[in-house]
Amino acid sequence: MNTLFFGLLVVVIAAVFQGSFAVPMAYAQTWKWENSWMVFSVFGMIVLNMIFALISVPGLFGIYGTATASDLFIPLLFGIIWGIGAIGFGLGVTAAGLALGYPILLGTVLSMGAFIPMAVLHPEEILTRKGILVILGLLVTLAGIITSAYAGILKEREQGQGAGEITKVARFSAKVGILICFIAGLCSSAINVGFTLSTSLVDIALSLGASPNWAGNVIWVVLFTSGGILNIFYCAYLMGTNKTAGCYRDAGSIKNFILLLLMSVMWIGSFILYGVGATMMGTWGTVIGWAVYMVLSIAIANIWGIFQGEWKGTSPKTRHIMARALVILFVAILIFAYSGTV
Repeated sequence: MNTLFFGLLVVVIAAVFQGSFAVPMAYAQTWKWENSWMVFSVFGMIVLNMIFALISVPGLFGIYGTATASDLFIPLLFGIIWGIGAIGFGLGVTAAGLALGYPILLGTVLSMGAFIPMAVLHPEEILTRKGILVILGLLVTLAGIITSAYAGILKEREQGQGAGEITKVARFSAKVGILICFIAGLCSSAINVGFTLSTSLVDIALSLGASPNWAGNVIWVVLFTSGGILNIFYCAYLMGTNKTAGCYRDAGSIKNFILLLLMSVMWIGSFILYGVGATMMGTWGTVIGWAVYMVLSIAIANIWGIFQGEWKGTSPKTRHIMARALVILFVAILIFAYSGTV
């Protein structure tokens, strides 16, 4: 019980980072989207990811040398799929806004990323009390997402265009952003599926003396590096097409680099902490832990959207609907937390 509780607590901290990490990007105002996303891709997905893994997993490269091609193929493949979703995340959330984009994208990630591991790892328990509670939590989450999306539609009608800091750097309209968020969510769900199916790498790390709590970092390195390379090439293509590489010389670029480094630390830190918390929660960690991680991230992002002024100029009715969505999402968190105790 203590291990489950502390694992859940670590997941909650991870969710706070995940729900907040995109906020610094909103204030890198002299750069275009591709400039910010390039720095984030290099540092968050590759450099800091590798540094954390080297610190926490002794003999990291020896582990990869021991692994077979099939051990590396799954995180590599799912990392590429996730990389496509990550590009869509950056484009979709900046267009639709945190308060609307996050629920749609992460809601899709949540439902697919939690149900597939449950179906693969615990097919015999889907109709048990625990499995039914998880499915109930997913349904309640979807209700919260639909409610949040409805509030977002009303918001757009009342404001005319997206409002708030993060939408100022958008490349697309809010409606296109919503579509991008949904597609990106489908691709991004590959991250938890890939983590769940890559346990052979963790087994090798454990056999070579890695700590059980940190062994999951061997998966993140492969998964995020493959997806990160895809993001870097896409950003380089945009900078070449749009002639925006020179933005790095603009006034305020040092401040922007600091903001994007903060964003990178929060992002990769959230996944590392999620991996630790999910491991502490046991075999259901990538199901229940993932669900709590995603739902709380959605709620945190909604709260940030409110603080960033994305709901200014909306009617009391619209704001009440969004508040109702937050309540529903927190009910879902309670259901998932309870399911871990049965």
